[in-house]
Amino acid sequence: ERCMDVISAPITDHHGKPFRILSIWRDITVAKRASDEISRAQRHAEAAADQLSSVLESTMDSVMLLDADWRVRYLNENARKLLQVGDEALGRVFWKLFPEEEEGSFAKHCREVMDRRVRSFFEDHLSSLGRWVEANASPTRDGISIFCRDITERRRAEEDTLLAQKQMAHMARHDMLTGLANRMFFRECFEEALNESNHARMAVLCLDLDGFKAVNDTLGHPAGDALLRQVSTRLIQAVRTTETVARLGGDEFAIIQPLTESRDEAFRLAQRLIDTLSEPFSIEGAAATVGTSIGIAFAPEDGTSADELIKAADIALYSAKSSGRGTYKLFDLAMHAQLQAHQQMKITMRDALARGEFELHYQPLVSLESRCVSCCEALLRWRHPERGMIAPSEFIPIAEETGLIVPIGEWILGEACRQAARWPERVSVAVNLSPVQFKHRNLVRAVAKALSATRLDPARLQLEITETVLLDESEHNLELLQDLRRLGVKIAMDDFGTGYSSLGYLRSFPFDKIKVDQAFVRDLPHGKESLAIVKAVAGLGQSLGMTTTVEGVETEDQLAVVNSEGFNEVQGYLFSRPLPAAEISKLIAAGSL
Repeated sequence: ERCMDVISAPITDHHGKPFRILSIWRDITVAKRASDEISRAQRHAEAAADQLSSVLESTMDSVMLLDADWRVRYLNENARKLLQVGDEALGRVFWKLFPEEEEGSFAKHCREVMDRRVRSFFEDHLSSLGRWVEANASPTRDGISIFCRDITERRRAEEDTLLAQKQMAHMARHDMLTGLANRMFFRECFEEALNESNHARMAVLCLDLDGFKAVNDTLGHPAGDALLRQVSTRLIQAVRTTETVARLGGDEFAIIQPLTESRDEAFRLAQRLIDTLSEPFSIEGAAATVGTSIGIAFAPEDGTSADELIKAADIALYSAKSSGRGTYKLFDLAMHAQLQAHQQMKITMRDALARGEFELHYQPLVSLESRCVSCCEALLRWRHPERGMIAPSEFIPIAEETGLIVPIGEWILGEACRQAARWPERVSVAVNLSPVQFKHRNLVRAVAKALSATRLDPARLQLEITETVLLDESEHNLELLQDLRRLGVKIAMDDFGTGYSSLGYLRSFPFDKIKVDQAFVRDLPHGKESLAIVKAVAGLGQSLGMTTTVEGVETEDQLAVVNSEGFNEVQGYLFSRPLPAAEISKLIAAGSL
């Protein structure tokens, strides 16, 4: 089969009539085939181009094709949107469209691809567009192709996540209220400082505020928080940049101080802190004054780890507070021995109740009208098998610290009620309740159990509390007092007048009895201030219908003043010291005192 190119023309006679046809044939088979191949190739190329364009337009990437002179040869729709350009960009030099990028890192990556003919994958920020892109740039035969993906939102999410992680890490290591390092971060800083200094000398100062509780209780917790923030500011201002300040919790702070010269640096810092924190604070327009006590320990003498040094400084702080507050103390081994004795007493006390080492002594309250015993206050004593009688001031704080006061308190209730059931009905028994017991949910049940087991008339049981009981969770404690009142027992406020809100609490709860603290009796009858307070409390009790009792009466002159002011009861060594159960029974039976 051949393809021919034919040219035909007629041959005419002298009259002009055709009598023959002349045909010239040329074989163009090869040319025709070549032409057809070219046409087919063109159609395929156009189809391929259309297909390629369709693919490039459908991709989520922004596609840019630049020639060797950086002129834009192709932009898909996503690229136009990303670059915020239209058809006018075609044929123009890319860097003329975005001159801000010409000297930037995006251009640097692209030039490296063009010059070295290597592929590059990178992330960069197009400052002119305010967008982050993930780019894949490859060399082409006559230029460069760039496939970009807008990752701005992803980067923002990553940055938000990173920021959140940093914030969480910061929160985990810093105190939320003051922004200072917390206990965990303080320990980390301590260990780091110890390691970096190769055991060079440093000091740790532990301090807490003297009088903070009074401010917190009288002005409220928000004011207390404001005070802690102001204290933190003063601490930061008082230390050097090389020193670390932390809030360990509550009103307790600590400082790491590298020593460049001698121990005197720590002493000067401690005194500076005492002076700066003794200056009055202004809280919501009210003036507040607190102080501080400080314990100091040194590395490496007192320890070579954070735990050892913090513990040593804490022990010294305890000693500073015990010696009168507003001062600083250095750790020494004698303090450590005291702490060990303290810990040993904790261990010994756990078994003391089971071994029957506790006993109750009773101090009478005398009615000024009848001069007979009207009530007996139950007082806890610990008869240790080796040490003999241990003072309550030595072991009761430990019982409260460990929570052992709760089971011990239940035993006291049962034993006091059992003993009172043997006395005449006119004689009541008073039991002191610890603030720790008020935080325990079983208090009402324990009182009800003691009354039920001994069949004591509830009206003969008086529960004595101090103002401290009402300071924390006052709403809860007031509800608890109402529950106790519903059992039929009497509620007395002990140590009246020594706290900051005694009068306020009389308004919030109808106490049956108020006991005036012995501090107001010592200088009677000559102390004018004490006499005025005693008169006021006597009148207050009469107007509110509350029984009034005066503690600490030791002389006839004191008794005469109290009697003349119209108090109901007195208690003190003038009548009797605390006595064991057998002896108090004899005293009751003796009649008037």
